[in-house]
Amino acid sequence: MTLDKVVNEVVQEALANMKRQLDDSEAEAYSIIERVEEELKRELNSIHEMGKAARDAARQRILSTAEIQARNMSIAAVEEEVSKIFESVMSKIRRIANDDSFEKVLKKILDEAVTLIGGDVVVESNEKGIQLLKKILNENTYRFKIIVSDRPIATVGGLRASSTDGSKRFDNTFEARLERVKPQLRNEIARMIMRKG
Repeated sequence: MTLDKVVNEVVQEALANMKRQLDDSEAEAYSIIERVEEELKRELNSIHEMGKAARDAARQRILSTAEIQARNMSIAAVEEEVSKIFESVMSKIRRIANDDSFEKVLKKILDEAVTLIGGDVVVESNEKGIQLLKKILNENTYRFKIIVSDRPIATVGGLRASSTDGSKRFDNTFEARLERVKPQLRNEIARMIMRKG
């Protein structure tokens, strides 16, 4: 065997080994690249999903805030309407309280109070109410003793009544009567507004 042949064989063998090693290294590199690409895809999907979840959460927060603001605006509108209605009602009541027919109204309110207290009664009213109550008591008979307080109270009209021992109290002023129907009125106005919207 000649030296050239031996060198040639050694070189061929070395080249074959080097080619195998290069092929193995290249295969391993491709394998690593594929794994990294898969990991990167998973990471990107994860980031995308987290971003989507964050976007969805932000969207939901915005919608919730808008719903709350809309509800608050509806409540404010209802309160505004209730206030307007109460102002209108109080204006009409002031006119009625100064009308001659008010005596009949006050008698009815007194009768309610006496029935609810169910015994001797002390009644309070505004200045005009005190005069009318005294007139009503002079013209009518009740089975219980009714005492009209000479101290006027701050009210548009109506009266406050209590048992003589103070154990029972009934506020039948116009303002108190309106306050008792205010929740019902508020609900009715809210229903009307919702039907319009």
